[in-house]
Amino acid sequence: MGVIAAAIWLEVDTGCGVPIYLQIMDQVRHAVEVGSLTSGDRLPTVRALARELTVAPNTVVRAYSELQRAGLIESRAGVGTVVSEGVDEMSRGVEALYERLEVLARDAVGLGITEDELWERLDAAFERFHERAADNREGG
Repeated sequence: MGVIAAAIWLEVDTGCGVPIYLQIMDQVRHAVEVGSLTSGDRLPTVRALARELTVAPNTVVRAYSELQRAGLIESRAGVGTVVSEGVDEMSRGVEALYERLEVLARDAVGLGITEDELWERLDAAFERFHERAADNREGG
C-alpha cells in the first residue's frame, strides 16, 4: 500500500480566510467520507505534504493532530500516518456524491447558472484532476 498522493485531491487557498490546517482537515475528512481515502491508506509525511502545499510543517502537524484526536487518522511505527481502521463505515461514497450533486444543481438554478456553464466548470475540474493524476503517475 503506497502513500496517497495529496496533489490529486488536496488543495489549499491561502486567500480564502479559512486557516490552512482547517482546509487540510476538511479535505481529508471529505476524502474519507466519499471513499477516496479508506482504512490503512498512508498519508504523506508532514514534511512531504508541507513541501507539496508550500505551507509550514507546523500547519500540517496541527491538521494531523486534530484528525488524530477525531479518530480519522493514526500514526503507526514504521508505517507512518494512516487512515484509521473502521473509518470505512463513515464513508457513503457514491451516494454522498449524488446528494452533493443535487445540492449543486439546486444552487446553480437558484444563482441563475445555466446547465452549459455548470458542465463547462465540471469538465474543467475533471481535466485538471486527470492531469494531476497523470503527472503524479509520471513522477512529476
